[in-house]
Amino acid sequence: MENCPVLSELVEVESIMTKLVISATELETALLLKELGCMHQGRITGFNFCLSEHNHMDVCVVRSDPGIANAAAATAACIERFSPEMIFNIGVCGVYSDDMNLLAKVVAGTSAVFADAGAETDDSFSALDAIDLPLAETETGIKIFNIIRLNSSTFSNDLLKGVFLTVGASSGTRQRAQEIKSRFKFDDKKLLCEDMESAAVGLIALKNSIPCTVLRGISNLCGERDHEKWKLTEASEAAQTELLKCL
Repeated sequence: MENCPVLSELVEVESIMTKLVISATELETALLLKELGCMHQGRITGFNFCLSEHNHMDVCVVRSDPGIANAAAATAACIERFSPEMIFNIGVCGVYSDDMNLLAKVVAGTSAVFADAGAETDDSFSALDAIDLPLAETETGIKIFNIIRLNSSTFSNDLLKGVFLTVGASSGTRQRAQEIKSRFKFDDKKLLCEDMESAAVGLIALKNSIPCTVLRGISNLCGERDHEKWKLTEASEAAQTELLKCL
């Protein structure tokens, strides 16, 4: 975002942003910002943002920095400031699989799950519904626990679809990855991925009745910590390229 003119006052960008794009790192937005062009940049409650106009639609791209707390705070701040009509969370993720052919593939989320939220003992995990501790409640009285539904209808049926398990700490071993994967039961055919932000973005979007789409490139197999086997750049660019098609 260094090449964009800096706004001296945020009051100049009070207009409604049609699209809000949130990512954790600079790598995950570099291609996007290059292709969109940047009209203005600034900071809001500590988060860097860049404004652009693409196909006659205003787009705000925000770097939240990693983690659940950062993602939730950045999303809330930008909703308050820009009143977006749609929110996208993009970036990279791990996949609960042994299939190396999935690396650099793009996945659109059908749901995002707070995989760490609940009660944990040495040999069991209870999700929030088991202890009746909802994260939110809809206007119709439906309690929202760990699972946040996402909007995946924006993309073609050819794109991989899956569930994102959002964690505070990424799986450091294959055993740990399998443990987290087993906490929630989904269709065996459903691709399961691991990230550190998507459920947080989805929750704040839900609380404000804004459609949220998560689009991530698979950079690694969950539990694999040998970064030479990762495809961070390829995965992040693949996700950004797919988002550009949508925008």
